[in-house]
Amino acid sequence: MITPPARQHAIIRTLLLVLLLPFGSHVSAACQKTFSVGWLDWKPYQVWDNDRVKGMDIELLDAVMHQAGCNYVLKNVPWERSMRYIKTGDLDLALGTSKTLERSEWAYFSEAYRREIMAIFVRSNEYTKWNAAQEFEQLADLKPRVMVLRGAYYGSTWSQIKDRFFVHQLNRYEQLIQMLSAQRTDVVLTDLYNGRVLAKELGLENEITTLDWNASDDDIYMMFSKKTVNLSDIDIINRAILELRQSGDLDAIIQRYQ
Repeated sequence: MITPPARQHAIIRTLLLVLLLPFGSHVSAACQKTFSVGWLDWKPYQVWDNDRVKGMDIELLDAVMHQAGCNYVLKNVPWERSMRYIKTGDLDLALGTSKTLERSEWAYFSEAYRREIMAIFVRSNEYTKWNAAQEFEQLADLKPRVMVLRGAYYGSTWSQIKDRFFVHQLNRYEQLIQMLSAQRTDVVLTDLYNGRVLAKELGLENEITTLDWNASDDDIYMMFSKKTVNLSDIDIINRAILELRQSGDLDAIIQRYQ
């Protein structure tokens, strides 16, 4: 579904760019296309609120696209499906993605625009038991049940060792926290800030905590379909990311959510 507010926002932004230009000027850095961008309910990064899509990633996307002079429309697409759509060209851009060799076969990646901590969530009354391990090798020896989001990436270390664990994959972030509370799993791997927000919303902030070490702490990128996006447009967007990073504007947005 393309959200009407996002389409209106893109049109209004284009008109403002034209009106603000001196007479006879043109937008020399504008992208050649309007990007279809996938979003999903993933607090605090992407969330539907008061008939519009908000969140950290949406603010970062809007800042970058405004700086680049590029337009976009938002499409509500589940995470695993968005990966397929980037591969087939049914979606131009996905937010909040990790760069992997497998994905690089069918996708381009922007400059990094933020970082992501994949934390290890456990029940608070079992914190001491699981925190006795300080790395995945040690945790595997304790034989916990683990739940993750289907299609998500949890870092190179996890990718190499995950077969040593009993892992169950779910389709929605909130299910991970709910299953941990219900003792259907022992360990959940998920984004640190997403997990904290969901635990608070579910009234579980005192029941659920994180281990002292993380699954990963990696750069996060915009991912583009090789089927539909050309490198010249990505260059424009990359310049915008670097300019906003240097000015501190990206960090200012990120800090409001942490």
